[in-house]
Amino acid sequence: MRLKGMRRLFKLIFFIISPFFVNGQISTFQIGTNRLFLKSFTDIITSSVSDTSPHISIGPRLFGVSSLSDNQTSSSFLLGTSLSANIRNKIIFTSTYDYLGGNHNLLIHDYQDSLGVFPGFDLENKRWKLNLRYKLNKFITVDFGKGKHFTGNGYRSLLLSSEHSTYPYFKLTTEFGRVKYYNLYAAFLDIQNSKQNRKKYASFHFLDFQLTHNINIGVFEGVLWQAKDENYNRGYDVEYLNPIIFYRPVEFSKNSPDNVLIGASFSAKFDKTILYGQILLDDLNIARQKDRDENYTGGFFQNKFAYQLGVKSSFNAVNALIEYNQAQPYTYAHKESMQSYTHMNQALAHPLGANFKEVVAFADYRKDKWRFNFKLTVARVGLDSANTHYGQNIFASDFEAQGDGEEYSYGNFNGQGVLTQIKTVQTEVAYSLKGFDVFGSVYYKKKKSDLVDQTSLWYSLGIRTFPFSAFTDY
Repeated sequence: MRLKGMRRLFKLIFFIISPFFVNGQISTFQIGTNRLFLKSFTDIITSSVSDTSPHISIGPRLFGVSSLSDNQTSSSFLLGTSLSANIRNKIIFTSTYDYLGGNHNLLIHDYQDSLGVFPGFDLENKRWKLNLRYKLNKFITVDFGKGKHFTGNGYRSLLLSSEHSTYPYFKLTTEFGRVKYYNLYAAFLDIQNSKQNRKKYASFHFLDFQLTHNINIGVFEGVLWQAKDENYNRGYDVEYLNPIIFYRPVEFSKNSPDNVLIGASFSAKFDKTILYGQILLDDLNIARQKDRDENYTGGFFQNKFAYQLGVKSSFNAVNALIEYNQAQPYTYAHKESMQSYTHMNQALAHPLGANFKEVVAFADYRKDKWRFNFKLTVARVGLDSANTHYGQNIFASDFEAQGDGEEYSYGNFNGQGVLTQIKTVQTEVAYSLKGFDVFGSVYYKKKKSDLVDQTSLWYSLGIRTFPFSAFTDY
């Protein structure tokens, strides 16, 4: 019995220290958690792989942090493994598996209690990402696996983000000249009903065109639908497999009830500074005008859109970003609540849902093995009180919009409902050793409205082999 105990202890020690001795270990510190240098359409699992030479490598993933506040101590740890294989740059396979455990802080407990999942994980605090990439020819690349994607050049994305759980997908990338064209087919889950997981599918197009050497524009569209309803099992609609046609004509021709979103993005580079932005249109009902509808008062609930404007720059050893995001009430929601732009009780775009305005500021400084960063988010969100629906909750049907019991809701504006200010501040100091970082951080969050006034302050110390945070910034 004593020998078995010693063997178990040796295995545990070896697992913890082995990251420091693994050759060819994948480093994800290049992009960090701020995503300052991601391309316009990024597969999150493969974006961090910098070694393009033929290889096979495997290594453990480790994150551990202890945090202290006035009324609680918490500790979180993540244990996982990563695998990467490159076969003649023709076939590239990447995979990670993570298990998250520990006594998490109160903010994460509240998140889990309300949504049933840990941010970015599955129901059981586990996540598995994999991607198999095959370069069909010099123009077309095929990817499939389980992961998530990020569309845009900023810290947030209002088109397709990566703050949620992983999902199965199939992706085609076509490149010719100045054009990159992406087709993404994915499967999501609606888990609002705890007794069953209801499947829904999505199809996305994203066209990225390099207008000049320094200016890029992008066109985005996506459609999401439920796999089955009360009448029949629909499955994956083959009409949405068409890699070229725009979805709006298909929608009108079939009088479809599906959730369609369209958008655009741009970026302009000036030396080491990039100006970027996005706009998303969910619904835009211009038919209801004052001369056609005697009840018209403006602020029609189906005029749903979001936009982003940001700038990021690099100078010396400093990376900096400032970004503004806004989403109108009921954006990303749908008449059929299951067809909302969500997955596993998490938003597929901005994690705040809708009915908000937000400013994000970020600065990162590196010198030798030291790294210092500062992040500030300030958001004004219109939340719901009991038995109301003012547009922030994208899981609810937008046809339940607050509006004096009428079928249609007018007079809506950004921040309606219980106007709430959410501010987060995170500062961090990290020192890189061979294969891992030691870091210390301070996290502050204040949430204030007429109904609530909450303040949290946490001091943390930890180690990691890849970027991860035990706190949210929304």
